[in-house]
Amino acid sequence: MAYCGFDCGKCPIYIATAEDSDAMRETLAKKLSTPEKQLTKEDINCSGCKGDVRYIHPFCNVCRIRCCAVEHGVGYNCGECAEYPCEEILAKIPADGESRRNLDAASGHKEKHSF
Repeated sequence: MAYCGFDCGKCPIYIATAEDSDAMRETLAKKLSTPEKQLTKEDINCSGCKGDVRYIHPFCNVCRIRCCAVEHGVGYNCGECAEYPCEEILAKIPADGESRRNLDAASGHKEKHSF
């Protein structure tokens, strides 16, 4: 699980790396490329945001949530942080999403929902 509560096992970049699939890497490189940044299959590698920085996808490596968690010495996910839920989490992680539920579970925090 990523610091933000996202299940990395559902990420296609993580899956391509775990399966060591060049075919998946090539497909993802084409799909994720932009006119400003053309990706190659070599760019599609990630072992999760807690892994060796050399194997963290550039999108995740500069993630503000990840960087903050590393600065704060968070181990499992941001739900463990004394500042949870912080402004960054509140702004970027939807309250009704799977990632927020994962963070809430780790923190013991129960979000109040109105139905």
